[in-house]
Amino acid sequence: MDNFRQAIFFAKLIEAVSVPASQYNKLRSETSFWALMYLMLGIVAIISWFGQGACFAFSSERLIRRAKDTAFRSILRQEVSFFDERSTGDLTTILSQDTTHLGGLDGAVLGSMITFRVTIVGGLALSVAIGWKLGLVCAALIPITVGSGYIRLIILSLFDRKVRQTQAKSAAYANEAVRAIRTVASLGLENEVLQRYRAILERDAAASLRSILQASVLFALSQSLLMPTGALVFWYSSTLLATGEYTLTQCFICFSALVTGAQTAGAVFNFAPDMSKAMQAGRQLRNLFERIPPIDSYSTEGRLLPAGACHGAIEILDVSYRYPQRPERVVLENFSLSIKPGQFVALVGPSGCGKSTVLSLLERFFDPETGQIQVDGSSITGLNISQYRSCIAMVGQEPVVYSGTIRENLVLGVAEGVTDEAIAQACKDANIHEFISSLP
Repeated sequence: MDNFRQAIFFAKLIEAVSVPASQYNKLRSETSFWALMYLMLGIVAIISWFGQGACFAFSSERLIRRAKDTAFRSILRQEVSFFDERSTGDLTTILSQDTTHLGGLDGAVLGSMITFRVTIVGGLALSVAIGWKLGLVCAALIPITVGSGYIRLIILSLFDRKVRQTQAKSAAYANEAVRAIRTVASLGLENEVLQRYRAILERDAAASLRSILQASVLFALSQSLLMPTGALVFWYSSTLLATGEYTLTQCFICFSALVTGAQTAGAVFNFAPDMSKAMQAGRQLRNLFERIPPIDSYSTEGRLLPAGACHGAIEILDVSYRYPQRPERVVLENFSLSIKPGQFVALVGPSGCGKSTVLSLLERFFDPETGQIQVDGSSITGLNISQYRSCIAMVGQEPVVYSGTIRENLVLGVAEGVTDEAIAQACKDANIHEFISSLP
């Protein structure tokens, strides 16, 4: 509404200034009145824009916080094969960058978009009501300016997608080099790794140059079209004034009401780089949020085992499996194994023969292609996955120690309310109590 008032105030002020100098008192009183109207409009604009910015900024921060929480929950929900297909760098990028890029649609952008829509619709109605001929001419020119800015936004969105794909390669290489930094340093490969990383960056930059030039041309077009469209409106206004069909006030109201809307559109599309990143980040996050894993650890479906009724009788019946990343290689083929409760079983064989695969299938990280796995006579695919995994414990060859105290690491995955006596007894059973007690 401020833009509509501004258009009327501006037209009235121009009309007041055009009063002949011989009518000094009238000139002074009218210009002073409309100048005070402009001052009042400025005070109202400060209050309204401050309130709008504060509200949108608050909602934007809540959106980012909720996106981070939901993204982390969605990542933890996925099955193990999901992490085999994606590097650690890709997942951390989703958590740290994509969620933050949603802030590209923050208070200033959302406020400008809403103001632009209201200004265009209201300005068109006001201009047609005041002078429909000039109003329709101004309205016909707005899609040119707005359309160029929108096309630029789409081009930047596509460009951001290409940059994301190219940067994924360099990020994956850097992540691999940093994780293996001890090996890199021990072999003296720092310069070689750095040169290869630079080569990847240079190749990505060359591939992005064409998209950058296209976006720059559209940006220049969207910024320059306002001038010739304004020139056309002034020429047509002068024609209507010369014929006496329109007054000066009508011309300036029509021009100000619609051209101000076009300028607002230009202000919106000045945020196009941030908006394109926000759009691309929104697509990535939506795909993550909507992805339901085939083995859903959050699912409440499946049969529950009675409390304390899991005895551990395992039957692996004619199981065959191959990893999705290597479909040409069969890891297990018609494999069968029977394990009785309390029995110790050793799986022996060369690397890659399927020992770890058997454990992964037993914990239902994957489902076999054929055959089935039974525990206590029940197929594990029909059991509640969360409760079933709570009955299993695996100690890997390279156990992971999380940041925190020893007690926090020991009770991970255990229900709350574990006493210190129970923890101490578990440490004694594992023969690590004396070692822990000896630590400072």
